[in-house]
Amino acid sequence: MPGNASIAARERRRKIIVYIFTALVLIYILLPMLWMGISSFQTERTLQSTPPTFAITSETGTLNHYNFIFTGEIPPDASIMLQAMYTMEGTHVLPAIRNSLIIAVVVTILNLVIGVPAAHAFARIRFRGSEALFLSIFATRMLPAISLVIPMFIIFRTFGILDTLQGLIIINLAITLPFTLWLLRSYFSALPVEVEEAALIDKASRLKILLRIILPMAKPGMIASAAFVFMITFGEFIFALNLTQTIQSKTMPVVIAALATGMSGSKGLIAAASIMSFIPALIIAVIFRKQLIDGLTRRFQ
Repeated sequence: MPGNASIAARERRRKIIVYIFTALVLIYILLPMLWMGISSFQTERTLQSTPPTFAITSETGTLNHYNFIFTGEIPPDASIMLQAMYTMEGTHVLPAIRNSLIIAVVVTILNLVIGVPAAHAFARIRFRGSEALFLSIFATRMLPAISLVIPMFIIFRTFGILDTLQGLIIINLAITLPFTLWLLRSYFSALPVEVEEAALIDKASRLKILLRIILPMAKPGMIASAAFVFMITFGEFIFALNLTQTIQSKTMPVVIAALATGMSGSKGLIAAASIMSFIPALIIAVIFRKQLIDGLTRRFQ
């Protein structure tokens, strides 16, 4: 009995430590988001006050920052410097969100169209040099992005796709496709091969097996891969910063950086733009949370 009591006490201490650690991690992650959310609804004067306040009242609260993003109407209480910032970088927020969404959606679709059959082939078809080919593709992801910026700039300028959405789609596809192949190959390898062998005996083609049998079974892995590709692409910064020049192709991270580095930046507008930048990824994470957990847990089993 004393032994059982000591085991129970250790288990309680372990749970308490886990709960405390989880709470600290959540605070570390959620507190900046909470601060941004509150700041996006506060007036510029309130944000400039010392000490800062978390309160949102009729005097300190405002919807001007979001109103400007969607309508272009400059807040009436903005200073001359802030009015200049609103007129220049501030008008880029909504087009940048559109560009980021277009690039992320197209790259995600292309990852699935190219990555699913390629990953299945790597998982099921063994040929001479297949492992070396797969590792060489995955090794490209190990290169630091900054080392590729200048070569990509020269190549894109040569082919006339510098400062275009097509160029960003190509570079983001090259960045994310190795991740998709790595994740889906492992997922396909974990699926029972007997089902595919039975279909092959029944004279089914590999394309038919992939479409009719494998894809329904691999749905959680595909959703997990697509969600991560979307989030990686939507938040990509290095290439978007160096391969774009005009708002025709600038993405959300680049515009937020421009807002934050201007001579006179609106803290409220920066906060509102930042909140809007992670809403798409948050929506995807909430909607597909079960598939994300299933896809990743099966990958690492």
